[in-house]
Amino acid sequence: MPLQQEFYFFLSYARRDDREDAFVEQFHADLLSELQERGAACDGQLSFRDAARIRLGADWETTIGDAVGSCRALVALCSPGYVNSPYCGKEWAVFQDRLRRYRVETDIEAPALIPVRWLPIRGALPPAMSRYQYTERGMDPKAREDYTERGLMHVMRADPAGATYRAVVSAVADGVRRAAERYGLPTVRPDLRTVRSAFQGYEVGEPLERATGRVRVFVAAGTASAPPEGRQDHQYYGRSPYDWTPYHPPVHPTAALRAQQVIGESRCITHFDEVGHDLVSKLDEGVRNRETSVLLVDAWAARGEPYRAALAAFDRQNHPVTGVLVPCHDTDEESNADMLWQDLSQVFQRNWMRRNDAWDPLFRVRVDKRHFDDQLSVMVVVAQNRLAEQADPVLLPAGPAAPPLPSLGVPAQSPMGRGAPADQHGSPPTEGSDDDG
Repeated sequence: MPLQQEFYFFLSYARRDDREDAFVEQFHADLLSELQERGAACDGQLSFRDAARIRLGADWETTIGDAVGSCRALVALCSPGYVNSPYCGKEWAVFQDRLRRYRVETDIEAPALIPVRWLPIRGALPPAMSRYQYTERGMDPKAREDYTERGLMHVMRADPAGATYRAVVSAVADGVRRAAERYGLPTVRPDLRTVRSAFQGYEVGEPLERATGRVRVFVAAGTASAPPEGRQDHQYYGRSPYDWTPYHPPVHPTAALRAQQVIGESRCITHFDEVGHDLVSKLDEGVRNRETSVLLVDAWAARGEPYRAALAAFDRQNHPVTGVLVPCHDTDEESNADMLWQDLSQVFQRNWMRRNDAWDPLFRVRVDKRHFDDQLSVMVVVAQNRLAEQADPVLLPAGPAAPPLPSLGVPAQSPMGRGAPADQHGSPPTEGSDDDG
């Protein structure tokens, strides 16, 4: 790959940590400024930030894979969300493999993977991450403690121009420049779809016992090789239904990944599946396993097979803990045609009457990009609450018998009346102690 295609560093981060990218943007800008002050030989190609560089219609997985496979250094904003993100784990794995190859070829350990403590990670780190040291060089003890306990994002929120933040940015810039100027890592062109996450099998920050539930997400969407009939614009589709990007411009994240982020923020575990002929039986099985479900439906794909019959069968039954969300971008003229939504109403004939009902948030159609997160989040919470209401009461195991309640002795009235004196010992007669003769 030509030198001009090598990015000076790649910034790897989890979007769920900073939805608007405000803190990531600021850190990125400040890091670039520090590198420029150090005279970094970047030749106008300072870094790669995927959200800013992916162009309309680009294959974002290939674009990101090429960047991670050719950049000179990788800066990872580590957090629980980062470890739990499949694609962050893939980016880490690709770059770590480049470091391994370089070590085999040169017998040199290149410190080109630079982790930043973005948000605190409680508990044990995944082995792939634990071997690297966080950037803390040049900090005084108080700043180091602040950074360690709260993470850089919270430091930025509290004091964006403070000494702790500036010390971290300076240390990261030193590490990036040293790695970029001294080492020539081998270049690779990975297929991120097939790369295994470096953190696969690990979940931090939200242990299973703290999760509030499990949500199975079923996707019904077209693909680039088999687009829905009648759909002229194919740029929204990828290799699989999970690569569907319903909003314009069609860029990362996909609908599936975006749903996983939203559901994760509700402290639920997400499992993905594709809508198939056995959809109804899988939904019933999910209820037995204490799972709620969400159907992410492409209105174009729902009109024909292989999805139409399965979705119509779903519509004929009552599924109180399953939500349906149908995205639509308001500037996509093709998807705003009335005929499309009339056809969809024939697929969901029963549920169509409750679409976008303010009192029943489990069937949402024509959901725009701005409301996707909020409407999905409410959908998940309502479904989880309904599932909890359906739970059978749990009988506690039998324990030891309760001790008898203390009895209250009530004096019996003397046969001699209220004015009769007590017996000679001063103790009141008990009930039934009247003399017979």
